[in-house]
Amino acid sequence: MLKVHTKRSAATVIAVITALGLILGGCGSGGNSPASSSSAGGKLDIGWVAPLTGSSANDGQQMLNGAKLAAKEINDAGGINGKKINIVAQDDKADPKEAANIANMFAGNKHLVAVLGNYNSSCGLAGAPVYDQAKLPMIHVGTSPVFSQQNHPYVFRISVTDAFQGSFVTQWMFDEGHKNVAIIYENDDYGRGLKDTVSSEIQKLGGKVAGTWSYMLGQTRDYTGILTDVKNSGADAIFIGGLYTEGALIGKQMQGLGIKLPVYGTDGLYEESLIKLGGSAVNGWKVSGLFLPTENDPKLQKFIKSYQEAYHSTPGTYAALDFDAMNLLAKVIKTVGTDREKIQAYLAKMPEPFGGVTGNIVFNEHHDAVRKTLKKLVVKDSKWQLFQQ
Repeated sequence: MLKVHTKRSAATVIAVITALGLILGGCGSGGNSPASSSSAGGKLDIGWVAPLTGSSANDGQQMLNGAKLAAKEINDAGGINGKKINIVAQDDKADPKEAANIANMFAGNKHLVAVLGNYNSSCGLAGAPVYDQAKLPMIHVGTSPVFSQQNHPYVFRISVTDAFQGSFVTQWMFDEGHKNVAIIYENDDYGRGLKDTVSSEIQKLGGKVAGTWSYMLGQTRDYTGILTDVKNSGADAIFIGGLYTEGALIGKQMQGLGIKLPVYGTDGLYEESLIKLGGSAVNGWKVSGLFLPTENDPKLQKFIKSYQEAYHSTPGTYAALDFDAMNLLAKVIKTVGTDREKIQAYLAKMPEPFGGVTGNIVFNEHHDAVRKTLKKLVVKDSKWQLFQQ
């Protein structure tokens, strides 16, 4: 799934024609197509791409909601240098081929100032070379360590890399006495990155990997075979390298098989939907995270209140990340203008951290957001809470 698609011929033309009807004007744009959008006409066109259909649609919608909320607040306050943000949104369907086609379409749109998005790492990796070649800044939330290895000059990660999260959670497992861990992961760049990191960290700490088992995102429904193997492996804990929908299924099937091993994961599991879907089966699950809606941080509480009023739900991590990404981009444009190369240069050498609802953000030499630490979160009494030692 690391194939990079940069088709610029007939396939791209077809993708453009097909995609025109899907564009969403997130800030009252009336669904204008990229061809009709103009940053010179009193508005600033910002591309956005993530899944709005398919297995990751809920996450993509949260991201779009976060970006739209930030854009609305910015526009209501007068915009950026007198211009209003216009979101040009596309659905990549969690499909790397579609993500590459959309990247090519965005690259050909001279009015776009920058792009936000790509939830799935495989989609982000497929589009990254296109954004580099077009010199179009992209702020994404993909977590695969491969982004760091490839050093894309125009691509910036606002989320936390899996290498950081995997190391953090592995140390947590060891601190709690678990040294023979079973790893269940989704078979894509995201899941494989977590599997590789956790496996490596376990061995560095002197522990063992009881076994690794993969599944297909949005396709695997029956985990009884995997879980039977895990039960017989001698594992003293389970690490899940995947998302909350599959996580909830795994939890319920663990409960049905009488498996009571402690479960750990990263922010892919951290959603209210894990608890709604998994119920009592996910009680006690522990994950890393960037924020908790019940924290008493004024900036965070203002964001949560505004989000709840706008969308009648509580925001998750990825809504918060895209809210931060849009506000960060707005700050950069206010400072250096709309020139893409100047935006890239500012992001690469930020003079000071940007204070977002997910914490302070500054990018390192790999364009990864530098985060000092993560929060330890646990499902307790049917809600997410800070883990207490």
